[in-house]
Amino acid sequence: MNRYRVLAGASGATWAAIAGAIALVAIGLFFWIGQPFGTINDIALLVMTLSLGPVMLAHYELGGVVPLWPARLSLAGAVAAAGAWSVMQLAMILGLVTFDYDRAATGAFAASSVLQVVIGLWIAGASLLAGRWLPVAVRLLGVVAGTGTVVMSIGLLLGGLNHPLTYTGGIGYQVVLPIWAFLLGRVFQARANEAGSARGFAEASAQGRAGG
Repeated sequence: MNRYRVLAGASGATWAAIAGAIALVAIGLFFWIGQPFGTINDIALLVMTLSLGPVMLAHYELGGVVPLWPARLSLAGAVAAAGAWSVMQLAMILGLVTFDYDRAATGAFAASSVLQVVIGLWIAGASLLAGRWLPVAVRLLGVVAGTGTVVMSIGLLLGGLNHPLTYTGGIGYQVVLPIWAFLLGRVFQARANEAGSARGFAEASAQGRAGG
């Protein structure tokens, strides 16, 4: 196991949780007050999604029941989707593209929603198929968060922000996903600490044998 990759995943998961919590508060304030909280929500979601890259790599590092090459292809697709979504989100924040949330997603907005489907499928699938290192509660939260992301994105494609699926899936995306990320970060940190302790014990034992 690459301990440093898992530590990076722990850091990424923590940032994803923080950014997701900020996004949740900001979107509530946006619906109540308006700007600038809509823009704050957009920026926070960008940070959250960028932070998922190290999370994906750490998840892959710890392994699951999927054979090596399908797991690698899934990882590559998910990381690429997160990167492409982030580019589109940044373009939207900068005003280079426009997202019309009041109707079914088209153009860049539709492409962004499809990319979110890919990200959501990875979160749900990776959580479901992870090895026994992943606690049941975190596994279930990952399945709910990923499924919610997929459902929300389908709602955006079908009818925009006001589609029932958007609201239903949004619970998984904006409420459950930050909780999942926070708890997953703790799991990554624990696994990295265990690996560090085991390595230190092995090195100390080797030195002791050499000194003897």
